[in-house]
Amino acid sequence: MCPTIVRWLLICAVLGLTGCGPGLVFNNSQQMTPDEMLHRADHIFIGVIEKHSFEAWPVFRVPGDKSPYWWVLRRRVRVENVLRGVETRKEIDVYEIFWTGGASGDWNSTQNDSRYLFLVRTENGKYHVVRDWWRSIFPIKSGWHARLPLDDSHPLWERFALLQWWVQPDWSPGIGSEIHKDPGDALGIWRTIKIERGLLRYPDRRLRRMACETLLLWGRSQDECLDDLSPEERVEHGIAWNGIVPAERGFRNRDWEQRFAQSEWSDLISRDRWNRDDMDQIRMLTTVSNHELRARFCREFLKRFPNDPDNGCPADQPPPATIVTEDGDVPLTGPWPPGRAP
Repeated sequence: MCPTIVRWLLICAVLGLTGCGPGLVFNNSQQMTPDEMLHRADHIFIGVIEKHSFEAWPVFRVPGDKSPYWWVLRRRVRVENVLRGVETRKEIDVYEIFWTGGASGDWNSTQNDSRYLFLVRTENGKYHVVRDWWRSIFPIKSGWHARLPLDDSHPLWERFALLQWWVQPDWSPGIGSEIHKDPGDALGIWRTIKIERGLLRYPDRRLRRMACETLLLWGRSQDECLDDLSPEERVEHGIAWNGIVPAERGFRNRDWEQRFAQSEWSDLISRDRWNRDDMDQIRMLTTVSNHELRARFCREFLKRFPNDPDNGCPADQPPPATIVTEDGDVPLTGPWPPGRAP
């Protein structure tokens, strides 16, 4: 056979095996906002990763980048809930152009047998994450759900953030962490703290400990839960946050109360206008565990905001707490409602 013909046959064979690449549009923008991710996604779903594998595309290169460390990663995902688009298959593949060299930062680190929210766009017949490498796949630790809280009249990021606190029987220990729980910053500090306080009344002591550790991380004397911990638990390292020792955090809170609480309150309350974060901080200070400070802050809060019902006052009542249900975060009074606890 003519050598030229053999050469062309080999080239055609390689192209037949590899094509010109996977047909995915590379995008690893660090500036992409959560809302921009939603805009790029034509399908959004919740699923459990069953398998990770790197695809063999020998001639694939990221445009403008000669590095050999960009590979095409395929995740086999078991679909549980389709939130946008139509997908009838029980299992699908989700592709990502993934960096395999050394790096640091919040990339799409994922694990088998774990549940995630996927935002993807269809490219060349494949589901491709809306952002390569940088975080665009969000873990879910609250367990399996048949639906999101609230309805479609509410923003998806708000519904997803609430889902993260809607505790189901198969919740996993990572629920105690706030990392990636609220990608769109839909809830804010005050709503989040009220939800965490609701979990302090949860029947499972492990979850109460995790919620207490998370409250302690906020500082600002959000530590009435210390009274619920045993003497041993107060000096042990945390179970959700290994770097937390409750007794040490309690000591820091007492120091903050004496040295900084009044000045921080005075600065916030005296402003002419407030954004959401300012108001969240002000409301949080009406729930400090120091009763004298709380009573003083409540008097000033009610004088400055007489028509605002969303706060920690009166000071002689337990701080407000909520429980997340299909109706969103609703007020929780008394112990965890019968029949609601998994």
